[in-house]
Amino acid sequence: MTESRHRRARHGARQRALQALYLHQFDDPVLEELDAWISEQSPEFDRNYFDRLMHGIRGRQTELDALCTPCLDRPLSQIDPVEHAILWIGCFELRYMLELDIPVILNEAVELAREFGAGESYRYINGVLDRVARTLVERSVSRERV
Repeated sequence: MTESRHRRARHGARQRALQALYLHQFDDPVLEELDAWISEQSPEFDRNYFDRLMHGIRGRQTELDALCTPCLDRPLSQIDPVEHAILWIGCFELRYMLELDIPVILNEAVELAREFGAGESYRYINGVLDRVARTLVERSVSRERV
């Protein structure tokens, strides 16, 4: 797989994870139902990466919320559901996906916000995740592979 095709496939996995996490906020479908829905989607995506995101995030939502909450300018309950899903993905990647560079994680989150978020939400997402990344570095919190 070429590098650009690999990037597109990973971006597709993030898009699908965002959609699944968005739906999860309104209804708690079991993973198998989300799996079936995702499998029906036509654009190419990296299925392994999607699975890694979904399984990692679903077990750590409270932890990921705690990671980003100090970096927010408002209560988490006031964060748009699309932005919340993007923050889960970004925080999970920052904390647990060692093979990814921080600028790549921030850029991907910004792209998701441009595609799915409201107006200027990409700026907000970028600012919050940048603060999360700095906090992790300042606290010397190790990034762990899952």
